Amino acid sequence: MDISVSVTIIAALIFINTLFIVIALFKAIKVFGEIQKLVEMVRLHIVPVSHDLTHILGDVRSIVKAAEGEMGKVGDSITAVRDTAVNLKEFEEMIQERIEQPLLDVTSVLSALVKGGRVFWNNYAKR
Repeated sequence: MDISVSVTIIAALIFINTLFIVIALFKAIKVFGEIQKLVEMVRLHIVPVSHDLTHILGDVRSIVKAAEGEMGKVGDSITAVRDTAVNLKEFEEMIQERIEQPLLDVTSVLSALVKGGRVFWNNYAKR
């Protein structure tokens, strides 16, 4: 009797285990069906997204090329501004050399003439 009860319990456990395996397989089949639907939906949407991505990358590439072209112009403009600043500084130094010293000389001569005129006038007025 012990063996028949043991065999019955083992058979019942195997039956319950088989039921759980069958239920798990049905759920796995259902999940695989959902995965298949999801993959199909993604496959349908991937083509337009890929096309849009290709278009966007082309636009970005053209923007980068345009920016690279403008960078050369900006560099040339900066060089031109720097050269203009150097030329302006040289012009200022030239003006100082050519005009400042002669102007100071003329001013000192005029000052000496005015002083001489005052001294003469003061001496003439005293007489």
